[in-house]
Amino acid sequence: MWSCQPVSDGSNKTSDTPEKKAAKQTDAALDILNDSTNYAPSEIEAAVNQIKSVLDSLNDIIRYDPYDMDALEARAKVYLRQQNLKYAAADISAVLQLDSSRVKALELWGDLGFAKNQTRQSRDAWQRCMAEAPEYVPCRLKMAQLYHMVTEFEKSAELVDEVIALDPKNAEAHFLKGYLMRDALGDTIRAIEWFQKAIDLDPEYVEALDMCGVLYSAMGNPLALAYFNRLVELQPENRIALYNRGMYHLEVKDWNQALEDFTNCTKLDPNDIESWFNLGYIHLQLQLYPEARGYFNTALRIQPINHRALYARGYCYELLGDISNAEADYREALSYNPDHEGSKQGMQRMQQARIQVGQ
Repeated sequence: MWSCQPVSDGSNKTSDTPEKKAAKQTDAALDILNDSTNYAPSEIEAAVNQIKSVLDSLNDIIRYDPYDMDALEARAKVYLRQQNLKYAAADISAVLQLDSSRVKALELWGDLGFAKNQTRQSRDAWQRCMAEAPEYVPCRLKMAQLYHMVTEFEKSAELVDEVIALDPKNAEAHFLKGYLMRDALGDTIRAIEWFQKAIDLDPEYVEALDMCGVLYSAMGNPLALAYFNRLVELQPENRIALYNRGMYHLEVKDWNQALEDFTNCTKLDPNDIESWFNLGYIHLQLQLYPEARGYFNTALRIQPINHRALYARGYCYELLGDISNAEADYREALSYNPDHEGSKQGMQRMQQARIQVGQ
């Protein structure tokens, strides 16, 4: 939410300059690269090639006309998304030297400050942007996000309401209103209502779908599944969406579906320790103790210092009658977390078991 992603400017224009088209073409590609674990290698390679092609085109335009402000802004936007802040700063500064009141450049200057964790620069740039163009939506939305981040909720809400008045069909403004309901008022129901309004305006609004799924899941409401299913439909290789859906299935003890989702997570990211752990937990619930132990072994290979996985594997050993290995795992778990109650109880059971067998 707080990454200063491109937002709608509330315009109904259908035609763009070549520079603006080039900038739009990079957004999806950069989204893939910024979240590469959720995409296939072929998609990542295509994204890299797309960005290279766009930058080459923009470089040619700027080489021909160094004062083309649209092209400079478009290239700065690409550099910002790539975290190439030095180059982004150079392009934005060049535009502002040509026109110190140019709205898009002021917006990008605020984005640059945010990327450098210099929020005062962001605030000053976006406030000036709003002063220069009172009906320009992106700077108002970003300023609302900044106020939200520093918990100045009333100022954030005022700006979000202004955006909705300016652009009643702006999905992001409705999404931010949902965040305000959740964070400022602690009202989950009203938050969901606003997130749903965002989805009604943009049926492919991934963040809003995710929030509805997560909030409904936390409430134990089966509506969560519909949102998670839609997310996975839109992004079949989105590991977070698969994981969240798997957690919903786990909570309602739909073991088969949970196993499928967590297995797919480990295919997308073989180091996804939580999914390996959950696979072990499910097999433990199914009383398939050797299989469960194998999944906990994998989790421990990824992260050897993990008291939860050590405890769980120790419990598998205990259920299989292997007192020595169970005790060793419980003891090691306690060395990492001396207050872990499960491991304490496990050690007590092992001591009692040794007494019973005369050891």
